[in-house]
Amino acid sequence: MSFSKCSAVTGVILCFSALVASAASVTPPKVLVTVRPIHSLVAAVMGDIAEPGLLLNGSQTPHSYTLVPSDAKALSAADVVVWVGEPLETFLEGPLETLSSGSLVIELASEGSIRLRENRDGGVWETVGSGHSNDEQAHDHHEEYARMDGHIWLDPRNARAIVKITANALSISDPKNAELYQENATQTLQRLGAMEVRVRAALSSVQDQPFLVAHDALQYFDTFFSLNAVGAIAVTPDQPPSARRLSELRQKVNALESVCLFTEPGFAPKVMSVIADAGNTRMGVVDPLGINIEPGQELYFDLMEGLATDLTDCFSRS
Repeated sequence: MSFSKCSAVTGVILCFSALVASAASVTPPKVLVTVRPIHSLVAAVMGDIAEPGLLLNGSQTPHSYTLVPSDAKALSAADVVVWVGEPLETFLEGPLETLSSGSLVIELASEGSIRLRENRDGGVWETVGSGHSNDEQAHDHHEEYARMDGHIWLDPRNARAIVKITANALSISDPKNAELYQENATQTLQRLGAMEVRVRAALSSVQDQPFLVAHDALQYFDTFFSLNAVGAIAVTPDQPPSARRLSELRQKVNALESVCLFTEPGFAPKVMSVIADAGNTRMGVVDPLGINIEPGQELYFDLMEGLATDLTDCFSRS
């Protein structure tokens, strides 16, 4: 997507004239991030310099979110906005176009260092109610991004890229704190490396265990760690399945013979339990957005290690 304001491309910031004015300020830039996991990584880069704002600060998901007046106010006050882009926060496409020309918008999906994966659909991968753009919208706005999976933070390589992108952008927009941003980024990258080792070790004994998800949000995670995800059944939290649909889902779960069926916070547990029982499948809960984790610098690490724990706990249950 193109904006009239500054944008970050492969870590190099354009529109230097607008940023020079920002750099002259004695206060750090006001940074606003859309979702919790990326907010956590940005907060780690900013450290004690300042705390970034969080747009979706609650149980909301970006797939079905609608801006409220306080969000619009936060956007208009932000010097820097960090979002995934069209694959995830479609609700922001219009509002970002209205920001002032001096705002810096970092659209992570358009960064060359970010690894993108297409949404898995067809066959055993259902994508009902995903909230992504329809075909006409996708044609109008970067069709290649509209078909991509927006849960980019679940690949640790992308997490490292996000840290570097953020540090480089803030170092240019706020040069007086550039050294601190880079130091914080280096420390965060080291922590990410250690976290990756721990998660891989925790998952090493369950990589062959087949599992299903109610919403295909784990693709980056299960692919990076070589897990055996076998399908998604596309159950949405706000629209319980009809009796006919419930019967179809039960048959599908039974046929796929998965060990576990993973839902997410807010996904009707009773309905999911009925579906899981059809295939004698255990039910687990995963939280890829960190909805149940306190926002802040530790959230990303808690989220990733929590996913490993949730998966292994379900597989090990008798």
